[in-house]
Amino acid sequence: MTSLILRDPTAETSTLSRTRKTPPENLEGKTVALMDIGKMRGDEFIDRLEQLFDEKGIATKRYKKPTNTRTAPHQLIQQIVSESDVVVIALSDCGSCTSCSTHDLNDLDNLGIPGVSILTEEFRNAFNGQCEKIGFEGASIFTPHPMQNKTREELHAFADNVFEEVINKITS
Repeated sequence: MTSLILRDPTAETSTLSRTRKTPPENLEGKTVALMDIGKMRGDEFIDRLEQLFDEKGIATKRYKKPTNTRTAPHQLIQQIVSESDVVVIALSDCGSCTSCSTHDLNDLDNLGIPGVSILTEEFRNAFNGQCEKIGFEGASIFTPHPMQNKTREELHAFADNVFEEVINKITS
């Protein structure tokens, strides 16, 4: 008699949700990783965040994923872990990039790098649902949707509007 093993192909769920790592008390002497997920115009949003951090004397380091439709490569995650203290992931505005960015945020947090994911409002439920499914209380900030049809000035204004919230989410 041959035995047959069946596997459930549905997503695993966690009954427990782990809180994210406690971010540093402040950013003095810290480096903020700015992870561009590769969405069109996201770099302009991150450009402005980088300027705002620079104006406050906070060190940043830029990183870019090769594609927004997959999680960050292991090598990129390891580089961020070795070079940074906290991470800001931006700018998710669709389902697959929201899912991948949420996993990136979780992976970095598991490796000791707390952070925040910036997404458009349209994907609030997707982010929250993804966090629930993977059992992670991830930090998020939401901007208006859509972003790709905005001017550079509008993108910079959105970054200006969320900057203090970013600081609050990446510090304790």
